[in-house]
Amino acid sequence: MALSPTLAPVARLVEKEVTMPTASGTIEAISLDANTIVLAAGGIVTEAAAGSTAHTFDLSVGSADVISAVVFQGKSVGAVVTEACVPILVGSSDDTLDVVSTVTGTGTAGKMRVWALVADASVPAAAAEVDRDLA
Repeated sequence: MALSPTLAPVARLVEKEVTMPTASGTIEAISLDANTIVLAAGGIVTEAAAGSTAHTFDLSVGSADVISAVVFQGKSVGAVVTEACVPILVGSSDDTLDVVSTVTGTGTAGKMRVWALVADASVPAAAAEVDRDLA
């Protein structure tokens, strides 16, 4: 029996604007449900940062990087910041997509709209049998 298309997992885009740190650290950006796969992720600069000599970041779920070593410092408003993505499966409990920043020097906090393309990776519900299936 084929699954109804309405029961198949559908990828969706989730996003949240975050204030980037002025020193190295981690920010929880997007809440993720258990059994979700993060297919891709990145950011769009909404407020430029200044002052530090270097600011890079990773987008991670737990200790697994979806993207890593992305340059934030010096990017202008509207710049898309991403790298090659590694899909990550969220385990059996809820988690977050985190911005893990490495900042050299002291700078001003810029802002970034973090986005992730996610899909439900849980077992889909089976379609109910109806009379037409028995004919």
